[in-house]
Amino acid sequence: MLTSTAGCGKGSGLSRLFGGAPDSKGFPSSEPLGSGPPPVGAASLDPAVQGKTVLVVGDSWAGRLAEGMNAVASDRNRIVNGGMGGCGIMLPSTQSGKPPLAACLRWPTQWRLDMNVFKPDAVLLRTGNWDLEPAAFDGIATEVDITDKRFRKRFETQTARAIDILTAHGTPVYLTNVRIAEGEYQEKSIAMNNVMRAIAVRNKGKGVHLLNLARQLCDDSGCPQEKDGHRMYDETQHPSKWSRERLATWVLNAMFARRSVPSAPAGSADPAGNPARSGAPAR
Repeated sequence: MLTSTAGCGKGSGLSRLFGGAPDSKGFPSSEPLGSGPPPVGAASLDPAVQGKTVLVVGDSWAGRLAEGMNAVASDRNRIVNGGMGGCGIMLPSTQSGKPPLAACLRWPTQWRLDMNVFKPDAVLLRTGNWDLEPAAFDGIATEVDITDKRFRKRFETQTARAIDILTAHGTPVYLTNVRIAEGEYQEKSIAMNNVMRAIAVRNKGKGVHLLNLARQLCDDSGCPQEKDGHRMYDETQHPSKWSRERLATWVLNAMFARRSVPSAPAGSADPAGNPARSGAPAR
């Protein structure tokens, strides 16, 4: 069973956005996602995923993926959940008209501390959803979003700063792109994915990889809400328990499975414990 949400479902025409010329604002269209249905992660954890420490940092999607990792792998691995609901990477003065939470501004210090304390074998830096929201920074008069070059420059600068912190000990870092959204967020999500792809290419030599999360959740005709009788999202549009466990398995396999090749867009890089920190589930 595969059903779709209105505006982002079968026949919604997402294929026209993929593989074409730049749009009116100069954004290249997203890479093709395939004819579907999307796989939604993986069902089986590779035996090589054992004895590993994984640090997960970023927004509430990061927190949900870390919860999935704990569910499927914490008996043999340590998962450190640093996902923070309502926190992006921009360090803005305001975002969506409100000052950021104090905790959202501490990531440069906190992530450096986490790296020194936990010494992870790999890091998942999952940001992008909250940073689809408009923000003000550097004294600009009005909030702008990822479709504005000032926002993109700021996002790229802050992500590069995070990558320097998270790869300081030679630790591989895995980024993801975002699900193709609908309505007003469709253009923003495609722009975000283009930026994430460029960041991954630029930082490939530092051990940065980009995982194509969009291809796990969407195909060229849309982004379904159900698969095989399972709801893919909860009421907040975060991954459901079923989805996050499958996505978490896919991420862990990409990090550690022997001869594994992460599913990434063209041009991109390829002992048990409870989470030390837990992020809020809401975005």
